[in-house]
Formats: sequence, C-alpha cells, structure tokens
Amino acid sequence: MPDVPGDPVVHPRSREFAAKVRAHHKELGHSERQIRGVEVVTHLTRLVARLVQDFEGAVHRPLGVTWAGFRIMNTLWIFGDLEQREIARISGTSRASVSSALNTLEERGLVERRRERDDRRVVRVSLTSDGLDLLHQAIEGQTAREHAWMAVLDDEEVSQLVILLDKMVNQERPS
Repeated sequence: MPDVPGDPVVHPRSREFAAKVRAHHKELGHSERQIRGVEVVTHLTRLVARLVQDFEGAVHRPLGVTWAGFRIMNTLWIFGDLEQREIARISGTSRASVSSALNTLEERGLVERRRERDDRRVVRVSLTSDGLDLLHQAIEGQTAREHAWMAVLDDEEVSQLVILLDKMVNQERPS
C-alpha cells in the first residue's frame, strides 16, 4: 500500500496493543467472553480511526472536503433532502459538527440550505449538482481505498464480516 499523507506506518508497539489489552483484562479477572468483547471493540475503534485517517488523507482532503463533509453529502445522496437535525442523527455526527461542516459545504456551493415556508425553524438541506459531482469523485476514490483495505480478506471472510457487523450495528442499544 502506498504511503498516504498522515497515515503512519503501523508501529510494532501498536501491534502489541491487543495482546497487552488482553493481558490487563485477564489480570482484572474478566472472563474469556468479556475479554473477547474488549478485543472486538478495541480492534473496531482502532480500525475506524485508521480508515478515517486514510480516507481523509487519500481521498477527501485532496478534494477539499473533510470526513464529516463527505458523510453529510453521502447521507444527502442516499436519503435526498433532509432536515438539518436529521442529518446529524442519520450520519452519526454531532449537531455542532454538522452545522460547521454545512457552513463550509454551503460556502463551496456543494449543498444548499433553505427554511421551510410553514415552519421557519425547520432548515432543509440538499446536495447541489456541484456537490453531487464532487461526491461521485469521493465515492470512486473511497471505494478504491476500501477495496485495498479489504484485500487482506477472502470473499467468504468479507461476507461473514458484513453479516456480523450488520448484526451488531442494527441491534437495539444494550441496556
């Protein structure tokens, strides 16, 4: 994989992280099932951080958008026009981040905000044609990066991972 600005080479200490997490949790007396859960969450959070850093450095920043901006534009592409508050909920981004990213996207002519006639408090957001063009470029670049990241898995492993992650993501919040 070519070096990406901001994507550090995986340091040997980083590779030790999971083993050290396991050992520390074992010392705390956690069960094997609890430790495996900690390992899953640890790997997922570390992977997400690396993916976001890679996508942003290799794809989104060169196009002049942030990860948050891409997620917002992608959400609008998938769902169409949305209320600003719905964008935050659907994209998993804070309202403050959405507001800030929308300011930047709107200044660049990539999205358009408009107030509802019947209720001026409601702000709807839509992609502009320039936003859609830029989003398509970002999707092409990100899809290539995703393919590169997934190359370490065979087709069956990818299918299993999709099923397992879908099951976790779509569950009700545990009590």
